[in-house]
Amino acid sequence: MKRILQSSLIGIPVLLMLAAILSKQGLPLLNFSPRTWLYVSISAVCVVFFWRLVERDFVPNEIVEPSRNAHPRWLIACLATIAFGLPLVVMIATVAQPWWEPGDLLRDPLNIVTRRINRTGSIADCCGSEVGAVSLLGNLITMAAAAIFGFAAIQRALTVGKLDGGVLLCLLGFCFATVITLDDLFRLHETHQRKFVAFYATSLGAIACLSWYWQKWFENSFLAATALFFVGSIVIDTVFEHHFGEYRVVIEDGLKLFGFCCLLAYSLTSGLRLALRAPNGTD
Repeated sequence: MKRILQSSLIGIPVLLMLAAILSKQGLPLLNFSPRTWLYVSISAVCVVFFWRLVERDFVPNEIVEPSRNAHPRWLIACLATIAFGLPLVVMIATVAQPWWEPGDLLRDPLNIVTRRINRTGSIADCCGSEVGAVSLLGNLITMAAAAIFGFAAIQRALTVGKLDGGVLLCLLGFCFATVITLDDLFRLHETHQRKFVAFYATSLGAIACLSWYWQKWFENSFLAATALFFVGSIVIDTVFEHHFGEYRVVIEDGLKLFGFCCLLAYSLTSGLRLALRAPNGTD
């Protein structure tokens, strides 16, 4: 099964890239440029090599199935609230409130200010506290995830006294969440979108490789949800850029917010497991 997954990570992007080059009128998903598919293929190759590195050097010495009481109900309820309840409430409130346009709460604050100035020709009342409120909330969430991953990495490194797979997983999570935060704050993807998408795909793939061995289905479910929400947001922003009308921004940024919250939940449950796990990789 693992060999099949590793082979498909390389084979599928390469086949899609060839299909995009050879087909003049293909599916909308294949209308990406060959350069974009080249980034995707390189990302897949990097993930496969990292997976092999993990299999050779960073697999736990012993894996013990957790007990049924490893995750108390209150913890499951809290994580579910963070991952799905919080973004759902925020998005419903954003769409239902009657005072501002949902896009003015969801978009980047600088983009909103520029849009308002161009629309009204004045800088008066362009910078209220509501500008980009949901976008800034997403930044706080990813910053919290980065802090949790960083603390867990330090705690585990002090516990085991070496760089093992658990420490590496937390460090990768810290880097991933930090880059997302900086990217969203300074709009770095505006001019280098394809490169950042390739970086995110590679980072998530590397985290998934380690999480496959070091985490259980409970933690991995939050990671899978994070990846699905991020992919959905990117697809809406690129493939369906001119679809859904005024609701496109709501759908795109809503999926992104769900992804941020799932990432925070994954950082919490992963940090708890890895920071408390025994040095040999067992529970």
